[in-house]
Amino acid sequence: MLDFIVFFYPLKKAQKSAFSLLEILAVVSIISVLAAMIIPATKKLMPTVERTICISNLKSLRAGFGVYAIDGWPQIPESIPLDSIEEQRWWLEKTGKDLGLSKKAWECPTIRRQLAQVPEKDRPLIHYLPTPFPDGPDRANKWSQMPWFIEIANAHGQGNLLVRQNGVVEPAAQ
Repeated sequence: MLDFIVFFYPLKKAQKSAFSLLEILAVVSIISVLAAMIIPATKKLMPTVERTICISNLKSLRAGFGVYAIDGWPQIPESIPLDSIEEQRWWLEKTGKDLGLSKKAWECPTIRRQLAQVPEKDRPLIHYLPTPFPDGPDRANKWSQMPWFIEIANAHGQGNLLVRQNGVVEPAAQ
């Protein structure tokens, strides 16, 4: 009897399921609408994100230089002119070797973006200038109001950012 039922009611083969063209078009249009809403919002957020990265970099430099503040602030060799590419190279090499800081820790993303059209040979290597404190242990900590680092440009529209000995990042007075 069972053979008879199977003969008249064969088991259905599994059907392949696929998306119809209409379903695919609906999904693509929904994604397009969402993308059109999100892209302008991300462009508005970029300055805030870049400023946050810049503040984080300044705090990282300050934390790394805490060792120097106790033992003695690095002294730029007299053979290297201040405010020169050679001085910037010296800072990169010194902090890379002593503190393990990368070039990225010295770069503000806003300044990097603003200088994208400038030939590479004319771009600064670092975007934060260290204050040259006198030689000797604990000298950098004696001037608590003196910034340890200051941004090379008013990249965020509120004045050049600076970081003080206590780790506070703020815009420089304009």
